Amino acid sequence: MRTATINYFTIISIFALMMIGLPAVAYATEQNTQVNSTAIKTAGNTDHQKLAHYYEDQAKEMQAKIQEQVEAFNHKPSTSFLGRNGQRIKKHVVFKIHEFEKAAAENLQKAAYHNKMAEDQKNRQQFAESGRIKG
Repeated sequence: MRTATINYFTIISIFALMMIGLPAVAYATEQNTQVNSTAIKTAGNTDHQKLAHYYEDQAKEMQAKIQEQVEAFNHKPSTSFLGRNGQRIKKHVVFKIHEFEKAAAENLQKAAYHNKMAEDQKNRQQFAESGRIKG
């Protein structure tokens, strides 16, 4: 009976410590995330050219996925689209293609934005290095 009570007390103690410790860990993680995002925003040394290339690569990947889906859709036998499940599959493939197209367009917009920011950053740097002062 005594060992059962000790085991019961041990289990309850461990459970209580876990319940106390988990919110603290979550809070610390949240604070760390906020500090990191603030540091990124205030750094001012964002490499927009790299970000532009990243988003362009993401858009290319989306285009490749669109092409795969279109080829799979075109090479699927028409008998597989018959019936209830066939129509669902067809709608799902069309939906995936549409989602990939939206993602590709968003990535291209982000790439264009970062290309513009990289150009502005380059112009500011050249102006600062020229020694001319706005007056």
